Amino acid sequence: VASAASRRLEAARGRLGARSDADSHRMEDIYGLATFNLSIMGVTGQSSLSPYAVSYGHLGATYGYDSIAAYFPAIDAAVSIGTGIETDSQTAPSDTLCLVYNALLAAVRGTAEPRCSFSKESYFGGRCDCGNTYACHKLLRKCVKSELGSLSKEDCSRTC
Repeated sequence: VASAASRRLEAARGRLGARSDADSHRMEDIYGLATFNLSIMGVTGQSSLSPYAVSYGHLGATYGYDSIAAYFPAIDAAVSIGTGIETDSQTAPSDTLCLVYNALLAAVRGTAEPRCSFSKESYFGGRCDCGNTYACHKLLRKCVKSELGSLSKEDCSRTC
């Protein structure tokens, strides 16, 4: 269901015409049909240059539960997580999504499951870390580990 809906959304966006890079951070680019670009939240733990980092979905919270639903176009899969708890933040579903998505991705790709961890950063979630913590240091012109890094070592080396 999510895959078919996603394809309809992409087809509708195509009919609206191409957007320039200058338009890439407008609200309508990240939000529509009750979904938004989860990629900017770092829920996948994948290198930000990888197609496996792209995800769309929605967080939910109300009396007695927190949830998240996400679609990952690179593997054409959707994951929904619902909890029977209500907390002061919505991090439990994002934490679970970090682990579930990376286990699913490893199974789909036929690779070993990465060791990922999740760190809370805000009310809505945090950062899934699967080792993609490199950034290009512009002055040194080399890749360095950084809390703000979002690249794999390979992606960083290729683009730095």
